[in-house]
Amino acid sequence: MKTALFFVGAAMAIAWFMWRWRMPPSRAYGSVDAIVPAFNEELCIADSVISLLKNPYINDVIVVNDGSTDGTAAIIDEMASYNPRVVPIHKRNSGKGGALMAGVACARAKYLFLTDADTVLPHEGAGLGYMIAELRRGAHAVGGIPASNLQAAGLLPHIRASLKVPMIALKRTFQQILGGAPFIISGSCGLFRTEVLRQVPFRTGRKSRIST
Repeated sequence: MKTALFFVGAAMAIAWFMWRWRMPPSRAYGSVDAIVPAFNEELCIADSVISLLKNPYINDVIVVNDGSTDGTAAIIDEMASYNPRVVPIHKRNSGKGGALMAGVACARAKYLFLTDADTVLPHEGAGLGYMIAELRRGAHAVGGIPASNLQAAGLLPHIRASLKVPMIALKRTFQQILGGAPFIISGSCGLFRTEVLRQVPFRTGRKSRIST
């Protein structure tokens, strides 16, 4: 029975996703500020920031150094020195919720894209454009499907990613079709209206829980 329900749900999710994908993406270029919380991310932070800067929908990239003890702070300061669109914030470690809210306080754009230092956002295509289009249709937040930077990873992380990504897409799409089901916006790939995050902030502190 569970297997049959899974295939029915998967078929509905795929059909719905293909139908929605035919809708045109928004062309509101430069309307999004990206917030990147970073704790000891010196190995990947530069590539992630550069990729975000290349995306036409991104205005500023706000990088929150959450008390890193490695070279993260120096890297983002150096990037900010030659690119004014990189906004560095340095703070004592308080957890992801506190880091995100520190970035929200400095944001200027209408929309906020929350991502992780090791998440890859392809600058080609209109992925953010489709997410903005959903916000313009009335949503307060839109969840994307995160993809981690697996350049230096082994075989097992690649296998996990190949299974995880399609399952997330099918499960969350089916939840949205049904309506009323809990819908989790990933902390590594979520787009929000800035005003919403200021009205309903994340919990801060070391025990704050942000879905990733």
